[in-house]
Amino acid sequence: MKIGKKRWHCLPGQPPTELDLKIIELEKRGKLVPTRNLIKTPEQIEGIRRAGVVNTGCLDAVEAIIRPGLNTQQIDDLCMEYCKDHNATPACLGYNGFPKSVCTSINEVVCHGIPKEEDVLEEGDIINVDMTCIVNGYFADANRTFIVGGKTTPEKEKLVKVTKECLEIGAAAAKPFGYVGDIGHAIQKHAEKHGYGVVRDLCGHGVGLAFHEEPEVAHYGYRGTGMLLVPGMVFTIEPMINMGTWKVFIDADDPYGWEVITGDELPSAQWEHTFLMTENGLEILSH
Repeated sequence: MKIGKKRWHCLPGQPPTELDLKIIELEKRGKLVPTRNLIKTPEQIEGIRRAGVVNTGCLDAVEAIIRPGLNTQQIDDLCMEYCKDHNATPACLGYNGFPKSVCTSINEVVCHGIPKEEDVLEEGDIINVDMTCIVNGYFADANRTFIVGGKTTPEKEKLVKVTKECLEIGAAAAKPFGYVGDIGHAIQKHAEKHGYGVVRDLCGHGVGLAFHEEPEVAHYGYRGTGMLLVPGMVFTIEPMINMGTWKVFIDADDPYGWEVITGDELPSAQWEHTFLMTENGLEILSH
């Protein structure tokens, strides 16, 4: 993101609004402001909201079948079928060579796990399922971490619980005319209080008209930094929290170069929602 160039422009032929003047003043003070195209119109928000309903329904369908003995290819098949039944397209399929419609990441796989018949779930595993649906050109993105069989070790159970809390705490820190850094600061503080590592190589992101838009939403950092959060922005918060080190690597055995593993191969968990920033705070569009 280039900060040196003016990013906020008033609508041509119209006098500046109160919002325009506020953002222009903040930009003059050196703040990183969004470009106007990141502020979604009411029509665009409704389109993203409809995509979010489908995306949430797909993850609900996955949750209903998670069990020991299920393989991750069966999860992919379900998501593909759900998309077909709801006139949606899976955004992951073919994205930069990704071969499947959904990401399925088990235990030490942080994210971008590729569904396979040979990846069979066992009782006590934790698995993150990450789905992005496109409906009529609009994108919604969310993921959940499931405990296979409903019971796991106390250590894994705590990791899943704290990771979900990180998402909730990060969302609570996001205020209209606050900053992206407020989100990461809150998440990092909560995760590190429990001795966990916050993945730094991957982040949340703007979404809605494309799979990935500005801003990048880091899950660590400092208050009052990063892009200004303006009503009308749509973005994900998706903390990846590791039981041990925050460092990660790409699985050398993955021919596609996608699967991300924890540096010490201890378990990782993740939760993600798509959010709309409103004048009163965040609204969940997909979960």
